[in-house]
Amino acid sequence: MNIDKINELLERYYNAQTTEAEEEKLKRFFLEGQVPPQLANEKEMFLQLQSSTDDANVPEGLEERLSKAIDRWDSDEKPRRNKRILHLQWLGSIAASLLIMLSFGWYLYNPTPARTDTCATPEEAYMEAQKALAHFSMALNKGMKQMETAQRTTESIEKNILKQLNKINE
Repeated sequence: MNIDKINELLERYYNAQTTEAEEEKLKRFFLEGQVPPQLANEKEMFLQLQSSTDDANVPEGLEERLSKAIDRWDSDEKPRRNKRILHLQWLGSIAASLLIMLSFGWYLYNPTPARTDTCATPEEAYMEAQKALAHFSMALNKGMKQMETAQRTTESIEKNILKQLNKINE
């Protein structure tokens, strides 16, 4: 194999895009033949991978036992979790129902205070209404003055910005 082909395979290998046959070609290249000095690091990596797979003695049937254990743990855990969730939902619905019933009962049976007039005569009520309207009018006028001041300030800022933009454009 030429170096370009090896570099291409290595790039695909590092991007996890190689097939098993291509990976086997790379392993054979690095483990059996002479390797150019620029690929010495890759050779060392493949030697490490090969020695780690040779040392790994996986017991027979381990995969099946692990799969069965995971399935058993999964089946043991699901019913317990679902039972707990149903129990909490049941308690939550009872609590919500009791809260609604108590709120409704409190609303129905709570005596509402009778309305009392603050003024003894209609003339006194008229005077109080005039005072309230005068106070409201003063507050509204104060707000309008502040709005006019803000409007004037905004207009002067806009004029200044337009003036500056015109200077920049010239």
